[in-house]
Amino acid sequence: MTGRKIVAFTVLLLVLIVNVREALAASTVDSPTTDDATIWSFQRKSFYANGRFWVFYCDGSNMAFKTSTDGTSWSSKTTIRSCTAADQFSIWFDGTYFHYAYCAGGSIYYRRGTPESDGTVTWSAGEQTAISGTNYLPCIAVDSNGYPWIGYHQNKRPMVAKSSKNDGTWATQFTQDLTDWDMTYAIVVPVPLTNGKMACIYTSYNQRIRLKSWSGSAWNNEWRTASADVCVYQNSGISAVAQGDTVHVVFLTGSYAIKYTSYTYDSNWSSSVTVQSSVTSTSTPVLSIDTVNNNLYCFWAGSPTADHVYYKKRVGGTWDSSPTDWINEATDHLTGNSALTCFYSSYSYKIGLVYMTKTSSPYNVRFEFLTMPVVPEYPFGPFLILLVCFFIYLIARRHYS
Repeated sequence: MTGRKIVAFTVLLLVLIVNVREALAASTVDSPTTDDATIWSFQRKSFYANGRFWVFYCDGSNMAFKTSTDGTSWSSKTTIRSCTAADQFSIWFDGTYFHYAYCAGGSIYYRRGTPESDGTVTWSAGEQTAISGTNYLPCIAVDSNGYPWIGYHQNKRPMVAKSSKNDGTWATQFTQDLTDWDMTYAIVVPVPLTNGKMACIYTSYNQRIRLKSWSGSAWNNEWRTASADVCVYQNSGISAVAQGDTVHVVFLTGSYAIKYTSYTYDSNWSSSVTVQSSVTSTSTPVLSIDTVNNNLYCFWAGSPTADHVYYKKRVGGTWDSSPTDWINEATDHLTGNSALTCFYSSYSYKIGLVYMTKTSSPYNVRFEFLTMPVVPEYPFGPFLILLVCFFIYLIARRHYS
């Protein structure tokens, strides 16, 4: 009888451990004076490293960050540089360092730092000028060899630049105009692939999604999504992650539906599928990937119910049929459905989401996170759990028989 109790308790504990999903409640990171503290969906501004959540935002005058060890209590604010809106900067965490690119209608500046366990940053070097000229909407990523890339908008052209250095300093190896024609509101999203390859996504308002990939030594051909798959939000409403040499993309398209498509290195886009139909005209999605099992998580706000944040998972190639109603901000109201940003990928089994509440200053930058299962969900996860439980049963039975 004692052995059976041990087995039952152990199995229950195991099930609880592998099925933990959500933190207790969303928390307030800071209360900035701008409603543009966390925009846009194609840029990244948060990650988890060295036992801390890191959230970067604009406080109205500065680019700043706060950290938390539990996702609830936050450190004092650290300011990095002047900044008046969050679309002026982008963050990328490469597993060791975080990198930022900043511009506000002028030169693009670059810097790299180490996020320390005490919540401080050790900078590799001072801030440097990466690209001169009149530039907007920077989006930074780092390839598998540690070299930073910056996508940006210059004179209505979608541009990307690569550094020849991976030591925390910037030296331009090349800049590339990805088209030979103007794209109003153009955005460029560099997405790292394997072996130094890079996929550069570019699009604009009411345009199809385009992609050119870098082989490590040359540019490949442009690939475009189907004519019906256009971005309808002014700042494109797109978010992308990579799984090996496959790029996953979610975007807000016509009839205000969130769609998904994918691209495999130097081949065409897959046929798009609808993740969620009938969302609002500003429900720009953000995408993250669980690196343990390659499940995708798509987050959006404002539909089916206003002031709620939802997500769907893609498990084994199939999206959830119904969304999870995750966060309810009906009391303070969401500042905007387009103010979401999330982790690029899971870190230490966690995926975080940053968003904003309140409709007048001071606003709130809010944070919530999901805890990923510690075993794969599909297709082997349940079998692995049963196998572990079976061995526990055999050991207990032998010991107490």
